[in-house]
Formats: sequence, C-alpha cells, structure tokens
Amino acid sequence: MKSPYIRYFVCIFFILSNYVVLAQSDIFLKDAKNLHYQYKKTNRTGMWVLGSWAIGNMLVSGAVLAFAKPQGESNYFYQMNIMWNTVNLGLAGLGLYQNYQSDEIISWQSVLNEHHQMQKILLFNAGLDVGYIMTGFFLKEKAKTAQNLPARLQGWGKSLILQGAFLLAFDVGLTIAHSKNGSKIQKFLENIQLKSTENGVGLIYFLH
Repeated sequence: MKSPYIRYFVCIFFILSNYVVLAQSDIFLKDAKNLHYQYKKTNRTGMWVLGSWAIGNMLVSGAVLAFAKPQGESNYFYQMNIMWNTVNLGLAGLGLYQNYQSDEIISWQSVLNEHHQMQKILLFNAGLDVGYIMTGFFLKEKAKTAQNLPARLQGWGKSLILQGAFLLAFDVGLTIAHSKNGSKIQKFLENIQLKSTENGVGLIYFLH
C-alpha cells in the first residue's frame, strides 16, 4: 500500500515546478521589456538631437537671411538649410510623438523584430546620407560649368554636404548606441535553449 505522504510530496513537487516556470516566464518578459525600453530611450535621445540640430539650423540660417541679407551662393546655402531642416524637424517631432505613445504587451519576438528593423533602417539611412554628400559635391562641380544660376547650385551643394555629413555622423552614433542593446540581446538569447518535452519542443529561459 502506498504511503499517503507520497501524494503530498508529489503535490509539493508540482507546485514548486510551476512556481519556477512562472518565475522564469516573468523574468523572461521583464528582460524583454527592459530591452525594449532601452531602445525607446536611445531613439528618444536621438530624436531630441535631430530636432535640436534642425531648430538650431533654422534659427541661425533665418537670422542670417533676415539681418545679414547675404547674396549669391551664401543666400542659397542658408535657404537650403532652412528647407532641409524643416523636414528634419518634422521627422524628429513624429519620432518623439510615436516614442511617447503607450506600448502594447512586449514579447521577446517583438524585441528581436525591433532590433533587426532598426539595423535595416540605420543601414539604409547611412546609404542615403552618403548619397546626399555625393549629390552636394556633384552640384558644386556642376556649378562650374552651369549657364543658369551657378550660385544656386554652389550654395545648395554646400548645404547638402553639411547636412549629409551631420546625418551620417548622427546615424553612425545611433548605430553605436544601439549596438550596446544588441550585445544585451545576444546575452539574453544565450539564456534561451530549445527543450524537448512530451508535448513537443519549447523554449526554456535559464536563470543565472
């Protein structure tokens, strides 16, 4: 005849097992949320930097145009700075608005998707930045032989080189900042292993 104590031990075992699984799940979700919030913090800082650059450019360029009244290529240079940074300011404002919105439930999968998506965006943006700089040099070279408004091409070219150089430095800096989050994700994934069970294959998050 089986001892009644065996049943108690079995019940306690299952209760403790479920408690450990729940604890692992809570930590698993907590780590994912922390990584997500770190991404939001990094992006928020980036948007504030971009917005500050845009406002500073617009204020300085506007003041120069209003009071110094430059002529020739300088006039077009400051005009392009204002037009270009109007777009930058809009992008920064939209980015900050989205950043401050409340989040849905965060999972490890959404964090991984966020990481890969950010890598693609920054790589694409860096390519565009190089394109802006090259276009600026092209316009400056074109101005040497242009018959119509060479000063405009020269001024716009200088502005594109300046703005493209800033954006390239900005995207490289943001990439470096996010690479720190990438290393955290790598460490996070190292604690996850596939585990075969009677019901199939699942993910196990190991506590350290």
